[in-house]
Amino acid sequence: MFKKSFILGFFTACLIFVVIHTTGAALELAEHKIPEAKKMKIIEQLVDKNYVEDIDRDDLEEYMYAGYVAGLGDRYSTYMTKEQFSAFSEGLDGFYSGIGIKIFMNEDGQMEINDVYTDSPAAAAGLKTGDIIYKIGDIEIKDRDSYGEAVGFIKNTKKTTRFYIKRNSTELLEADITPESITVPSVSYCMADNNTGYIRIAEFEANTATAFKEAIAALDGMDSLVIDLRNNPGGLLNVVNDIADTLLPEGTITYIEHKNGEKKYYKSDENCLNIPIAVLVNSNSASASEVLTGAIKDFGAGKIVGTTTFGKGVVQDTYRLKDGSAVKLTTAKYYTPKGVCIQGTGIAPDYEIFAPEGFTLPSLKDSKALIDPSTDIQLAKALEILK
Repeated sequence: MFKKSFILGFFTACLIFVVIHTTGAALELAEHKIPEAKKMKIIEQLVDKNYVEDIDRDDLEEYMYAGYVAGLGDRYSTYMTKEQFSAFSEGLDGFYSGIGIKIFMNEDGQMEINDVYTDSPAAAAGLKTGDIIYKIGDIEIKDRDSYGEAVGFIKNTKKTTRFYIKRNSTELLEADITPESITVPSVSYCMADNNTGYIRIAEFEANTATAFKEAIAALDGMDSLVIDLRNNPGGLLNVVNDIADTLLPEGTITYIEHKNGEKKYYKSDENCLNIPIAVLVNSNSASASEVLTGAIKDFGAGKIVGTTTFGKGVVQDTYRLKDGSAVKLTTAKYYTPKGVCIQGTGIAPDYEIFAPEGFTLPSLKDSKALIDPSTDIQLAKALEILK
């Protein structure tokens, strides 16, 4: 019995030694710096020799580029394929093939809907603001790469596709939706009570400044103005500065600072609207929305109503490559006129008013805004302070 136990123990010890020795060799290899090109070649050889499934070389290459940019750890920097960049550019132009939703990546990395357009395929399918899209067809949305892939898919596919939705954290829904060509309005307006104009800006797209000025002209004779930036995720910096120049007197609207310390200032001239202004914001008001909100607040040109904004104080530039793909990188921080960078903190309102549970903004259909101060208490407060 002793001999058998000894022999069994000896062979077990040898086996353990072999395992430890092998693992140690691997660890020892990992501890030595491998030149980048050589390491990539080693990984490629390992995949070619050992990976059991078929290999798509194009996919490998695209994910390599996407992974490199993702390694920055910046949620706003991303690599886009040719198809993804085309869809991204169409969205900024305000016209695209899609299902009629406005989406953003929330703090948990999820695809969240912050607007559903009236008479759109998404509205017909019953999608709502606040819904989380966690899967589209075979694409599971679980990180930035899959989020970007899903965005490109939504804007490019013409086929009926199944959308998987999570509502109120617990309710799981499915809907088959067929994309259509959609013109997305970015500005809507109307005249409210007491001769107060109301302009809602859904996003700062290429045509938004022109549409905003048309709204100002149409509201000729108004004595005060409500600018609604709730659920506005941002957009083009030059566009928001053009709009701010219309509203503000002479001075600095915002300035950006690059990594080398170089600063660029955006200024307004002496011509301005010069009437009382209230700005509506919430936690989904981000980026360019915060540029306009911060400028109006720092100039003392208006009062801010609602809840603290998202807190995106960085600027991205997009670089198109010769093959049609592109890289979007965070290249600067921006500051309010008083020199405040709101990255991670947002802009606190002058009047903190929370929307009632279940309240959603009316969907945009055209340039005619639909408002109801009896149910929209944030709007009601804005109108009250402008009396």
